[in-house]
Amino acid sequence: MEALRAKEIAEAVGGIILCGDENILITSVGTNSKNMEADSLFVPIVGERVDAHDYIEDAFYNGAAACFTARDVAMNKDKVYIRVEDTLKALQALGSFYRSKFHIPVIGITGSVGKTTTKEMVAAALSTKYHVLKTEGNKNSQVGLPLMMLCMDAEHEIAVIEMGMSEEGEMAKLAKIAKPEAAVMTNIGVSHIAQLKTKENIRKEKLNIINFFNKNSLLFINGNDALLSKLYKTGEDDKDILDIGEKTRPKFLDAKIIAFGTEDFCDYRAENIQTVNGETHFILRKKQGDRFFPEQSKLQAPNSYLEESRSVLSGDGEEIVLKVLGMHHVFNALAALAVAEQYHIPVSVSKKGLKDYTPIAMRGQIKESNGIKIIDDSYNASPDSIKSGIQVLLELEGIKRRLAVLADMMELGELSRQCHYDVGAYISQQKIDEVITIGEEASYIAKAITDTIEKAVQDKKVNITTHSFMKNEDAARYLLAHIKAGDGILVKGSRGMKTDEIVKAVIEGK
Repeated sequence: MEALRAKEIAEAVGGIILCGDENILITSVGTNSKNMEADSLFVPIVGERVDAHDYIEDAFYNGAAACFTARDVAMNKDKVYIRVEDTLKALQALGSFYRSKFHIPVIGITGSVGKTTTKEMVAAALSTKYHVLKTEGNKNSQVGLPLMMLCMDAEHEIAVIEMGMSEEGEMAKLAKIAKPEAAVMTNIGVSHIAQLKTKENIRKEKLNIINFFNKNSLLFINGNDALLSKLYKTGEDDKDILDIGEKTRPKFLDAKIIAFGTEDFCDYRAENIQTVNGETHFILRKKQGDRFFPEQSKLQAPNSYLEESRSVLSGDGEEIVLKVLGMHHVFNALAALAVAEQYHIPVSVSKKGLKDYTPIAMRGQIKESNGIKIIDDSYNASPDSIKSGIQVLLELEGIKRRLAVLADMMELGELSRQCHYDVGAYISQQKIDEVITIGEEASYIAKAITDTIEKAVQDKKVNITTHSFMKNEDAARYLLAHIKAGDGILVKGSRGMKTDEIVKAVIEGK
């Protein structure tokens, strides 16, 4: 973060300095009183169970020089207290103000699943040319995103920012802070459908990511997604029939839409997809015509790279190699290659960044212990991401038995049991040997498999063993007693189910 004076911060958020030196320089902002740096600003967030105003003194003890406050508190006259109406809104206003000080491209990443991996791949591709700021950890929310924007500094040339939402109106708030000039939409699934009721509503909400687009902005969409492909295919005369927010509509009509996927109409298309020695190989084909030519884009390449990257159309028909498995990673890579090329990086260059990409913790890492391969995808889960995980399990080479350990998927509302059952029905058609479920909702995965087996008992096409547990420790105990060298295991569940405990137990053997 570039230093800001306390007076400048107060003016940016509409606050009032109650005491302290208004000219003191603030060099970082945080919301955790235990992890404050010297010369930092503490923002006490008021949550459902905890009001962080109670920890202002702890923040000062740990290095903070200033704080926001929305309530009357005992003040230390040697510190800066900035009175605001709402600390969260003040943090967001500060993030928006600070972002406006930097005239670099911001690429927003959203979607029901795959946001983090896509963000990582886009950043990897762009890093072959630029100094990239990318979202750290889970800083993609109303609290995390403004903190992420405050990490910008003079060295950054481009930013790749993950933007998540779980309720109506949230994406519009995030867009106001990050102001992306380009955006990637990975897919529209059923995550958060409990709050938004329909997939069409989810699409409408996520489209608010383009609210601050200009006439030269780019929207990258997954052409294999039924709802997103409609954004691409709808003719100019029919676009008004799409359910899009009024603020979003003019931005959408002005945006240039680029599709990636395996469908024939996609601008960036993957063909001849193969698994070779634990890697994914595919051929990139690019659509020729007026719909997309990077040199026709009016987007400005950051800094000095515009002139040296004129040969951006090179790479048509190039082989792409990824060190990760699964069709979802092909889509993520296509998005990354498309974004990079639009920012004047030839595919022949950006693909090198993708070849070096490896998954981050608990997001599809493949680990090995005692001859057993474990796909640690325990960070989160949705119906679509479980299906993707199953495909990765099927692609593992040298495996004798394939086991899936699946825990509850959360935030599915009234559709929860049906979604779990549908996942089970999907798995029943795959060559999986055993499914272990954890949690009441996940037991419906096992029920669907059992129902399918009963229906297919005569022709014996389905032969999947199922076991259901309510606790991780019980599932882990069963696994440890039954797994053996040559097994491949997928472990996946919503974050609240803490299925990383299963991974740890299998690796440690206890």
